[in-house]
Order: sequence, then structure tokens, then C-alpha cells
Amino acid sequence: MAAPASYSVRSPQWILSYLGVNITAEVSQMVLAIRYVDQLGGASGELEVDLEDSTKLWQGPWYPTLGDMVSLQIGYSGEALLDCGEFQIDELELDGPPDVMRLRCLAAYITPAMRTANTVAYENMGIVEIAALIAAKYGLVMVTASSESEGDVVFARVTQRRQTDLEFLKRLAREHNFDFTVRGGQLVFYERSMLESVPAVIAITRSDTVRFSFRNRTRRIYDGAEFSYFDPDTKQLLTQSVSAPSPTGDTLKIVARCENAQQALVKAEAALHLHNRVFVDASIEGPGSTVLVAGNNVQLSGWGALDGTYLIETAQHQLARARGYSTSISARRINA
Repeated sequence: MAAPASYSVRSPQWILSYLGVNITAEVSQMVLAIRYVDQLGGASGELEVDLEDSTKLWQGPWYPTLGDMVSLQIGYSGEALLDCGEFQIDELELDGPPDVMRLRCLAAYITPAMRTANTVAYENMGIVEIAALIAAKYGLVMVTASSESEGDVVFARVTQRRQTDLEFLKRLAREHNFDFTVRGGQLVFYERSMLESVPAVIAITRSDTVRFSFRNRTRRIYDGAEFSYFDPDTKQLLTQSVSAPSPTGDTLKIVARCENAQQALVKAEAALHLHNRVFVDASIEGPGSTVLVAGNNVQLSGWGALDGTYLIETAQHQLARARGYSTSISARRINA
């Protein structure tokens, strides 16, 4: 008689720390759910922890202080864990009965200083250099990649007017074809086209999912873009043009301020890419995976015409008593 087959079952693991102290063992029986959201596009990471509180500890001697630091690592036992970074408690919520204390946390780098609007002028600096300066201001490690065509754009002067540093950086990134996120003490600042060119970290098929939805939208896709600007030296309105790979006959026309032809060309490319990039997007939920984070690419197959490589824009990792470890992603297909 053949011996029964032996299968290795992956066991979800998480480590929760409070004010730098590992409290996983003390709270493991209280934790009902943990949700971590990672986002691209300059949005801050979020963490929620639901705690069963029939003993009234969290309402009494353990009552948290707003602003206290919480950190989380999640994954599977015996494997590398996903470091979700550090968060500060931003909101407390008590529901009942039964009593449940919910800790809502924002990424720790979202300090009052970062929420404060500033007016700052940057002179003779490039996009990546400005991003690095803002990262250093908040003690973040800069991680970046850019092509020679876009990474060397230097501004004689660019002004942040009554904007928070994140709002300003988001505007600058959007206008020049960059995207960024902050994760675990790092400011990840990448050119969009380079993010899209990175190989998929994982292949996902129908059988790998719990649920899915796709949306294929009918919308205007542009053949090219024309960016017009006033040249202070020649006193003329000048134009830079770019073309898309798949012509449709429509041209996106923009008139805005910039300093020179190089900046106009980059802004035209960024605007065209931004308008043409979203055509098919997907929402996928399946077993937990630590490689599913904002900015990574995945290969989806098993959905026919909707198959392809997708860039993750939002990833939600959830640990729940009833369902174990799961990951949901929102992603957009990268245009061929």
C-alpha cells in the first residue's frame, strides 16, 4: 500500500510592534483582522487593526495614544516577510457589542510638517534631485530609476506655492511622467515607462483567484500630443509634438508654462502617456502574496482578450481569523 502523500501547508505569519516592542504574542488571541493598503501615485500607506476587547483592556489600561508608532510585517512562516513599514495611530474606534477596538493608522512619514502647506522655490535642480531633497527632509531613503531622456530635466526655477510637499511632488511627478510611493521608510520614485517595462513578478491565472472583475472602457485615445508654450527669449508661442505607437487620428493639445523645448517635450510625452494609459483595469483577490505591492507588474492569463501585463496601483493585504491571509489588487493593463 502506497504511503499517503505529504503536502506542505503555508502558515500565515505576522509580527506587530507597538512603540518598538513586539506585542504579537500578547495580542494574537485578540486580533480579529489586520488590513494593510499600499498605493502608487503619492498616496500614503494605511494600516487598520481590529482587536476583540471583551476584557476592556484596550478601553482601559491599554488605551492607545494618538500618534503612537505601530509597525507590521506579514507573510508566511519560514519565508521572507513583507515589511509594511511604520505607522502612527491616527484614529481610534470602539464598536459593540461585542466590543471591538479599531486602530486606524497612517504611514509614519505623514507628520504634521508634511501636512503643512509651504511656498518654496527650487532653482537649477532636476526632478529626481528635488524628490531626493524632499525625501531627505523627512528622513526617507530615496529609491529611483529614470531614463536619460527624462531624468536630466533641470528647472531654472520651479515654485511650490501653498502646497504640502507631497502635493507638490505629486504634481511634479504627474507632469513629467513619474510615479512614486512611500513604503517602509523609502521614497520610491520611478519614471512611469520604466515601471511598466519591468518583468512581471508573478503570473496569476483564474484558478489562483477568489474573485475578479475587469473593466474595459471606451474612451478617447490620442494619436499624439502638442504642447505649446511662450518662449520669453523669442517672444513666440512654440510647440513640441509627440506621437503614440497606435494612431487614432486625434491629437491632444495643451497650452501651459514651461522654460524650454526640452521641458515642453517631456510634458507632452507625460500628458499623452497619462491620457492613453488606462484602457483595461482589473481587481483581483486571491491568497496572500508578499510580492503583490504597488508598482510591481503581474501577468494575468485565463481571461481571453483581457489577458496581459498589469501594473499594480493599489494592493490590500488582509489577515483575518475566518479567511486567513489574502491579497486584493487594483491594476491597469500596460498598453502594448
